[in-house]
Amino acid sequence: MKIPLEWLKEYVVLEDLMPKEIGDAFTQLGLMLDKPFDGKVFDLEHRFDRADWLSILGCARDLAAFLDRDLKLPKTFMQEGKKPTKDLLVDIKVECPDAVNRFNTRVFRNVTVKSSPEWLKSRLEAYGIPSINNIVDITNYVMVELGQPMHAQDLAKFRKQEIVIRKAHNEEKIVTFLGDEVTLYPDAFVLTQDGVATVLGGIVGGRETGVDQTTRDIILDAGNYNQNIIRKVSRKLKIQNETVLRYDKFLHPDLTQYAIDRATYFIQELAGGEYYQNIDWNPKDHKPKHMTLRYSRILQLAGFEIEQEKVEKILTKLGYTVDRKTSDGLELTVPYFRTDVEVEDDVVSDILRINGYAKIPTAQIQSAPPKELTPEIYKLEDHLRDCMIQLGAHEHITDPLVSKALFRNERPAENQIILENSQNSQKNALRINIVETLQELVPNYTKNKISSGILFEIGKIYAQKDGKKIYESYQETRVLECLVFDKTKSPKELHKITSALLTGLLENMGIQNFRLTKTGPTEATINADNKTIGTIRYNGFTILTEEIMSFAGMVKRILTDVRQTKSIELSLITPKTTLIGDIISAVSGEEYIDEVKFVEEYSSKELENQSRYVLLKVVFDDKLDDNHIKAITTKVTYKLEESFAVKVRS
Repeated sequence: MKIPLEWLKEYVVLEDLMPKEIGDAFTQLGLMLDKPFDGKVFDLEHRFDRADWLSILGCARDLAAFLDRDLKLPKTFMQEGKKPTKDLLVDIKVECPDAVNRFNTRVFRNVTVKSSPEWLKSRLEAYGIPSINNIVDITNYVMVELGQPMHAQDLAKFRKQEIVIRKAHNEEKIVTFLGDEVTLYPDAFVLTQDGVATVLGGIVGGRETGVDQTTRDIILDAGNYNQNIIRKVSRKLKIQNETVLRYDKFLHPDLTQYAIDRATYFIQELAGGEYYQNIDWNPKDHKPKHMTLRYSRILQLAGFEIEQEKVEKILTKLGYTVDRKTSDGLELTVPYFRTDVEVEDDVVSDILRINGYAKIPTAQIQSAPPKELTPEIYKLEDHLRDCMIQLGAHEHITDPLVSKALFRNERPAENQIILENSQNSQKNALRINIVETLQELVPNYTKNKISSGILFEIGKIYAQKDGKKIYESYQETRVLECLVFDKTKSPKELHKITSALLTGLLENMGIQNFRLTKTGPTEATINADNKTIGTIRYNGFTILTEEIMSFAGMVKRILTDVRQTKSIELSLITPKTTLIGDIISAVSGEEYIDEVKFVEEYSSKELENQSRYVLLKVVFDDKLDDNHIKAITTKVTYKLEESFAVKVRS
């Protein structure tokens, strides 16, 4: 909510305060500064469900109460207008009462449409609304001031002396005052004359009946509508403006009367003319809300007592009416503009805010702080998430509900869990893997000209054991799924990227002694200490997060002692069918060898088609001398030649 300082001073005396003091007061109320004060406008953000805080008067009311100052209410025109003759009355018909709660109208004749005075222009422009003419500016001014959207139309442009509010026809079109053509559908409602839609109800005015310099007679309306319909239609039509912003909240129907009285005052002052009464379509009786406030509840929530006189003063300044005092508390009438107040604790919250949270006394905690309750698996998965992001991956959260045909498969997998009461044929089963749901995101990247990337998700997959459709057989498995895509690279090149990612991830998790066991042409299991912790494909991998908990540890980023390691590079000629992981495992098993690292593999014209070069780095215990290293190396090479038909290059 933007609040120009000069406009704010219309309602609260603030000359003795610096802008920083005003900003601090707003912050303590819950209206935080979204941007630094620029010398003219406070740009405030609030996360309360407060419709009245989408008006300058609503924010000023809380500020005045917090500063213990009087609130100056805006002037309104309270005299009754002229009674119209039958030919001057604009008939109002509502054919969709589910969408309209109240529709308040007045007619003004012989008005003068012209440029607004400078004070009005400057306030609107400071807020961010351009000046159009005095009539349109008045409706915008009152909307920002009081939070009630308003609308004025040129009666001379009406096709018929009436406004009929009805549901829109399918594919019906309307041109907004900005010149945009909008195609409507039956959930929307429109204001019409002689069957032609001229206004999209509660969202935007139309060009056909807009007020301009030639306008002499106008009809002014302030409506109260079903907020759910406004929210749904505005989002589907992708229309977001100041009107929609306010109708998104629950506005009280009584606010239309206050707003139309205020607008009448301005029109009489700035445009002249004659004011006529017109129909106020208001079929329901809107009774005020009554609540009971107990002093004991204030003490229970605040932890300290607030003087009863101060409680009454705060509530009165906020617009509450004290109907009756008792020894236990107060009987209150909630102000109509506070549509967010539903329970007693909402009233207590108002009292504590205005009294000042800083006044809540501090006390030493007598008991020990609570134990850490976060499950270890969540901490581990957070660490996994950080590691993947450091490796350049992008996290996604996909829908665990899928089609029972499971993407590319023609029929459901036997272990897939099918929902019996699904309302959607495309969401009638639980996923048995995440790679398929991640794969569906790749077209979105390519559509946005991103040809390569690394995607990952940490979530659950579901299955039923042995195909038994009983609850006890259902299994949930926590996994990290990684998917690598790049249209410019071959499967072999993608495999190198995937292998590097997996190695980097497991090393970051403190898991160094792992090996791969091939299970298919493009797949292998990931094992650590003879325990399967996941699988790897040429374009991604799956990690069973609960299985790696016993292996994962903190990685030491800084060595506490500096030592010179002793290592050699072992160049081998191996069959392409021999797994490098098996070779590394065999070498690592020798005594006095601290670490074995895979450096690279490559082919050469000198070799047979079924062979390749593999380069390993072997790190020895630093206490060994050269003779011992040479002896161990000889033993290792002999073992490799015997077990894997490997030749050692000189």
